[in-house]
Amino acid sequence: RRRAKMSSALAPQRIVALIPARGGSVSIPKKNIKPLAGRPLIDWVIQPALDSGIFTEVWVSTDDDTIAETAIRCGAKVHRRAAETATSTASTESAMVDFVSAHPDYNVLCLIQATSPLLTPSDFTGALRAMRKAGADSLVTAVRAHRFLWSVDASGIASAKNYDPTHRPRRQDWDGELIENGAFYFTTKAIMEGTGCRLGGKISLYEMEEHTLTELDSLVDWLIVSHMVEQYGYFPAKGPSSRLAALAAASSTAVSSNLFGRAPSRAVAAVALAAGLALLARRLA
Repeated sequence: RRRAKMSSALAPQRIVALIPARGGSVSIPKKNIKPLAGRPLIDWVIQPALDSGIFTEVWVSTDDDTIAETAIRCGAKVHRRAAETATSTASTESAMVDFVSAHPDYNVLCLIQATSPLLTPSDFTGALRAMRKAGADSLVTAVRAHRFLWSVDASGIASAKNYDPTHRPRRQDWDGELIENGAFYFTTKAIMEGTGCRLGGKISLYEMEEHTLTELDSLVDWLIVSHMVEQYGYFPAKGPSSRLAALAAASSTAVSSNLFGRAPSRAVAAVALAAGLALLARRLA
């Protein structure tokens, strides 16, 4: 199993990554392993977690056999979560408690959301440094957005929540709002055991790039993010998740679709892959 060498500056604690990925997603069926730009969704968070070098272990918590198999192929370990933590009404915290009850050997737990495919290894290392510098007990990630917020009362009257409309600030004169993007969280064992919550005690914040304020709740979201990962997603230098492999897969898919106009058989797919690789070689020449 590949894992980047841990930086000596970040090494003292046992830091474990947890990616909840239940099988019963409603808005997009099997969302956690649905191909995004040629890779299963969870692979987009597993690879940067592995290559960050700060995690002793990277786990996927799931109740689904196919997700479990995919997670192992991507390089993660698998925790079989209890059925009651994998329902549509169960909280993420219940999955965290279920996991640490079975795997108590950790100092810091990192909850990673599978629906945040624009993560990079430097996000994890930067956040850990920020948490340690602040001497914090937990950490939340956020994005700075310059958006004016409003509310409307029962009578239909609107009021501004974060600015004075009579003195409308220019973007360059205003720090904006920090919005929790739900990408990942760090929680010390003391906080997890004491509160059962991802955030508590002294909380630090790691500010991420604006493009990481993404949602994957609909197929429209999926289409938008599938284009974003080409520019902002993380591609390992080598292996099946590398940019070269992604280009080859895209090329073979295009060739097979153009030649056959339908989903190819295994034999046809093999021919298409060879043609795709040849096409890729010409592109890169």
